[in-house]
Amino acid sequence: VLTWFGRDLSKPELYLPWAAEIVDRGLKIVILGQIGAPLEPRYLDHINAILGDIGLKHSGQFVEVPFAAQVIVKDETVMEFERKLDPVISGFPLLTAEMPDLVSHLTLASSRGARAQSSVLVATSPRGGYVAEDFAFVYEASRDRVSWIINPFTFFQRAFGAERVPIPDVTTLAGQRIYFSHIDGDGWNNVSQIERFAKAGTLSSEVVLKELIEPYPDLPVSVGLIAGDVDPEVGGDPAGRPIARRLFALPQVEVASHTYTHPYSWQYFERYQREDELRLIDGQQRVERRVYDRAIGSIMKLARREKPQQIHQRYIAGSAEMPRSYMRRPYELDQEVEGALRASEQLAPTGKRALLYLWSGDTTPYEASIRATREAGVRNLNGGDSRFDMDFPSVAYVPPIGRSVGPERQIYSVNSNENTYTNDWTGPYYAFRKLEETVRNTDGPRRLKAFNLYYHMYSGEKPAALEAVRRHLNTARKGDYIPIPASHYAAIADSFYEVEIRQI
Repeated sequence: VLTWFGRDLSKPELYLPWAAEIVDRGLKIVILGQIGAPLEPRYLDHINAILGDIGLKHSGQFVEVPFAAQVIVKDETVMEFERKLDPVISGFPLLTAEMPDLVSHLTLASSRGARAQSSVLVATSPRGGYVAEDFAFVYEASRDRVSWIINPFTFFQRAFGAERVPIPDVTTLAGQRIYFSHIDGDGWNNVSQIERFAKAGTLSSEVVLKELIEPYPDLPVSVGLIAGDVDPEVGGDPAGRPIARRLFALPQVEVASHTYTHPYSWQYFERYQREDELRLIDGQQRVERRVYDRAIGSIMKLARREKPQQIHQRYIAGSAEMPRSYMRRPYELDQEVEGALRASEQLAPTGKRALLYLWSGDTTPYEASIRATREAGVRNLNGGDSRFDMDFPSVAYVPPIGRSVGPERQIYSVNSNENTYTNDWTGPYYAFRKLEETVRNTDGPRRLKAFNLYYHMYSGEKPAALEAVRRHLNTARKGDYIPIPASHYAAIADSFYEVEIRQI
C-alpha cells in the first residue's frame, strides 16, 4: 500500500484503523509525506502503530527552524536523484529508528552540539518505507517545474521488495523497442503555407499525405479523421473527403477517428444540456459581432459568397474556449463515437475497418464515452503528454500507461505532440525536433516508453514543422525499432492491466 497525502485527512479517525489493519495483515506500506493525521497526542499512538511496523517511531515533535541542521546519513543510491538537498534545510519531524533491519537513506541532526537530535527522514525496511514531507520531490514555483529528490526507482524497489520477477512490458516487442505513429485530424482543411504548395492552394492533409506518408510505406501510421471537418451539414468542407479516401487506401495507413464534432472539454458533455451550449454560442456571437462591427463596419458584409464551412459559421467554434468545434447539432455520444468511426470507414476501401478512437481537446473523457469506444469494438488513445527533455527535465513528466475512469480505461499516447513544443502552434515551428530528447531519455538508463510519433495534420502547414516530422520518420526507419499500428500498441497497453503471471 502506498499513501501520499498533501495534507491531513479531514477524518483521520476513520483512516488510521484501516491503515493499522493493513499493517496487521502483513502488507507492506510505504508513506510519502504526511501520514494523514495531525501530530496531536490523541493520534500519536495510532501513527506510531503504523510507522512502527516499518521500523520507525515518531516523537511527536517537529523542528520548525533548523538553522544548524546537518546531514548525518545520505545514501547516494537513493538520494539526490534529480535535485540535490537544499543547502538550507526546511523543517522536519523527529523520527527514530526502532528496528535493526531499518535502513536509513537520509538522517539529519537538528543542530550541532550536545542538544542535537537526529531524525530518520528517508528509510526502507523489509516491511515498507517512509519519506518525510518535502524530501521526496521539489516544486519550484518560479519555474513551475518539479523534480525528484529521492530516486523513485531505487526507493520503491527497496521498499516493496527487490526480487526479480517477469513483468508485462509495453515498450518492447520481439526484443526491439516499439515504434508507432498516429495523426490527429486537426488542420485537415488548412491551406498549406509551404511555398510550393501554397500557390496551388494545397490542403495541409494532402501535404502530409505526399510528404510524410506515401514516401514511408514501411512505417505504419494511424490517421484520425474529424468527421465534422468533411461534413457540410455541420459546417465542414467536403473538399477534404477525397484526401481521406487516398489516405485510407494506403496499406500502411490504419483507419482511425478523431471524433465527430471535436469536443474540447469532455467533462462538459457528461451532463450535457443543449440550452447551456446555445447560451454559450449566443454569448460568443455577441462578442465577435461587436468586435467585427467596430473594426470593419457593416458595409463589408455585402456581396460576400459564403464557403460551405461558413454556412453554419454561428455554430463553429473560433477557439478551444467553446465546448467543441462543431455545434450545429445537439451532442450525442453515439454520434460522437460510433457515428465518427463509421464516417471514417465510409471513406476507406470496402472491408477496411476503423480500429482506433483518438481523444480530442483536453483528452479527459468521461466514463460513458470510454465505454462507448469499447462497445464499438475499437481501442482508444491520447492524453498523457509525456515529455522528458531540457524544458521538462524530470521523470515526473513521464505519465503512466493509462488512466482509470471507474471500470473503464483510457490509454495514454506515449509521447506528446507538436502542439506542446510549438506553444499551442504559435511557434517556433521547428521545436518538435526536441521530441528526440524524450525518445532518448525514456530509453536509458532504463526503458520507460516506446517511441511514439504523434502529430496533427496542421504540421503540413509550415516547412519547419514538416521537416521536424520527417526527421523523426527517418530516425524510426533507420533505428532498432519494430513498427506497429497505433491500435496494436493500445491493445498491448490495455492488456497490461489484465495479464497475470503465475509461478508454477
